[in-house]
Amino acid sequence: KYHRSLTHSVFGGLPLALMVAWPLYRWGTHKRYRDLVGLVYLGILLHIALDLITPFGTKVLYPLSSTPFSWELAFVIDPLLTMAFAFPLLVAWWQPRLASRAVGIGLITAIAYLGLAAGARGMTRVAFTSELRQRMITADRVEVMPRLFSPFLWRAVAIGSDRFYYAEVTPWRGGPVDLRLYNQAIRNGYVARSDALESVQVFRAFARFPWTRYLRRGEEHIVEYRDLLFGAERTVHDMVLRVVMDPSGVVKSINFNHRF
Repeated sequence: KYHRSLTHSVFGGLPLALMVAWPLYRWGTHKRYRDLVGLVYLGILLHIALDLITPFGTKVLYPLSSTPFSWELAFVIDPLLTMAFAFPLLVAWWQPRLASRAVGIGLITAIAYLGLAAGARGMTRVAFTSELRQRMITADRVEVMPRLFSPFLWRAVAIGSDRFYYAEVTPWRGGPVDLRLYNQAIRNGYVARSDALESVQVFRAFARFPWTRYLRRGEEHIVEYRDLLFGAERTVHDMVLRVVMDPSGVVKSINFNHRF
């Protein structure tokens, strides 16, 4: 509900930098407060930039805007990109005389990696759009998001009228694409009551591709919400919210991260 908002915006980052820099100024050896604020704020801006490359994105302009921005170039956890930043810093820690060279090499490597990811994302989008066209499928919006170990693995989602078309795609054209259709749950009283819950509204505001399905299990009526950004298969990264109601529509339980 609150993460990647005020503390991850260019406006909220400034008072945060003022607060973080104060103990460094008060108890540290450097006594130019303005310099410390500038360095901390620069670190916050770099953190925001690194969040922007993930499919989560971040609310850069909060509180003026709650819209999250994302470049969608790397998965939330990217071992290769992390290594490109971490290894030069370790070298600089162990061998300070090599710091400038090591960090320079790390930055060049990271930029090249993100450039590769941008190219692969574009190729994947073309391949997925071509597949939709061949199958005579029209979509209001097409999105391509990185998976773990991107830039070689991507998720593609086409959004149509009350439905999603989902596929896991590679940048190069191979065999037939496993295109899966996910229809939104038909609206009924249980879905309407579930949608009105605060937890559901928070989830839907956060989810990039909120898919809803309605189930009935004995006397229980179940509404489940999944973010297709994390795929629709059974994985440890499931982002699923389940609302269980009795026949009268009274909520019995709300469970987050339930597995299908």
